[in-house]
Amino acid sequence: MRTAALPTFIVALAASVAVAQPAQADSGTLVIADVAIRSDRVVMLACHVRGERAIAVGERGAVLVSEDGGVGWKSFRSRKTTRTLTSVVALDADVWIGVGHGGTMLRSEDGGRSARAIETEAGKDSFLGVIALDPTTLLAYGAFGLMLRSEDAGRTWKKQQVIDADFDRHVNRVIAAGDGLLLLVGESGTIALSHDRGVTWSRVESPYEGSFFGAGVTPGGAFLAFGMRGNVYRSTDRGSTWSKVDMPTKLPFFGAAILRDGRIVLTAAQGWLAVSGDDGRSFELRRVAAGDLAGAFDRDDGSLMIFGEQGIRAVQLAAQAN
Repeated sequence: MRTAALPTFIVALAASVAVAQPAQADSGTLVIADVAIRSDRVVMLACHVRGERAIAVGERGAVLVSEDGGVGWKSFRSRKTTRTLTSVVALDADVWIGVGHGGTMLRSEDGGRSARAIETEAGKDSFLGVIALDPTTLLAYGAFGLMLRSEDAGRTWKKQQVIDADFDRHVNRVIAAGDGLLLLVGESGTIALSHDRGVTWSRVESPYEGSFFGAGVTPGGAFLAFGMRGNVYRSTDRGSTWSKVDMPTKLPFFGAAILRDGRIVLTAAQGWLAVSGDDGRSFELRRVAAGDLAGAFDRDDGSLMIFGEQGIRAVQLAAQAN
């Protein structure tokens, strides 16, 4: 069987939960138990920020909720779900969808105090991401070309094709680029575009054969795609063609954040950040932690919240990058 080309710390998590009980996709409510998880002692893989509320998810079904923009966190873990959660999105102040390994999908309607397991056509294939295109339309995607679509705010899902019937690469990230355009990146240098909000996809000639782990849109409207061995590519024509960005590292990049001052932050392995102040044309490296970093977001007080192998914590960046 083909192995997953995923960030090393995500692969390690997959192995660590292989013998755990699978998520039970029944129709009953899963009460999320407060088990006092320390926010700096649990691997967190994704975080969605909506106003002052932030919801983060990670290893063995961990959920962290902040009501003050990331200053303080309350921890939860589902009593029935021990699968690692890889992505989360909030539709409004109360409704959120979390997805993860082994086809796990959870839906909460009370801001995270409880959740319901959603049964889908994913089977045991792992979800690697979920995106809301509007308050009712979502895409969930992941391993071996997996993609599901919901038109009813995540209550029900239908499997759909990506690129063609033979496509079986891992879909690592889908982002919205405005005007109905979506950008998809994944394993084996996969880049694809959708001009109809993800109903159909067309492959773009890729400048790179290795895996892309993430993507982003810069404040100036350029596209970024990044992944293994320090590879970062930039497109100024809405994803049609790509140019390599010179990077002073071979570390893999996992996530992207656009700060309120317009800077771009890419999160990388071994606690490194790549920071750009020129719309992604160049980056400088800064080390802010010891463990791998899945992503980041900034707070009103100017601090940067980083999350990954060492949980969630605040760091400070200098006022100017380049």
